[in-house]
Amino acid sequence: MRLNKKVKIIAATLIIVVFVAAAIFTMVRLIGEKKANIIKILPNEADVRIQDFVYTEVGQDNIRWEVKAKSVQYQKKQNLALFDQVHIKLTTKEGKVFTMTGDKGEMLTDKKDVEIKGHVVIISDTGDKFTTDYLRYSDAQKKIYTNAPIVMESKRMKIRGVGLSIFINKGDLTLSSGVKAKIN
Repeated sequence: MRLNKKVKIIAATLIIVVFVAAAIFTMVRLIGEKKANIIKILPNEADVRIQDFVYTEVGQDNIRWEVKAKSVQYQKKQNLALFDQVHIKLTTKEGKVFTMTGDKGEMLTDKKDVEIKGHVVIISDTGDKFTTDYLRYSDAQKKIYTNAPIVMESKRMKIRGVGLSIFINKGDLTLSSGVKAKIN
């Protein structure tokens, strides 16, 4: 009888150990999978790839950057960040806010120069909306610009033209050519 009792205790202990080991293995695996989804090292394409990227910075001249993207690849040697489904909110030291969105984006991280391509939309805090095919931002000049066709819409008018320059510190806006306006 003592032997049966010892066998049952050993069997029960083994079963418990197997269940605990299986539970620990499952938890470690799930935690590992979650971390793998956050950051992936891709040596052939980029140094780092991040899903659901969010970055905020207050830089020189108190310009605040808030960059969000579905994904970003960072290439350290080129100081280049490549964005998918990019959303950039730029706030000037005067409090002017520009929100820029597009399908793809590139940022030279050392210069803070940006290019956004594909279904580009800029919305200012005053409600002005600009649409174009591509857009660039030069941090050195504090300038948003494009040479592509552009449509600007506000509550009072709709303007079409080719080429746009916005100097964000001065508040100057220039449409380069082919300007046509419709006033509501």
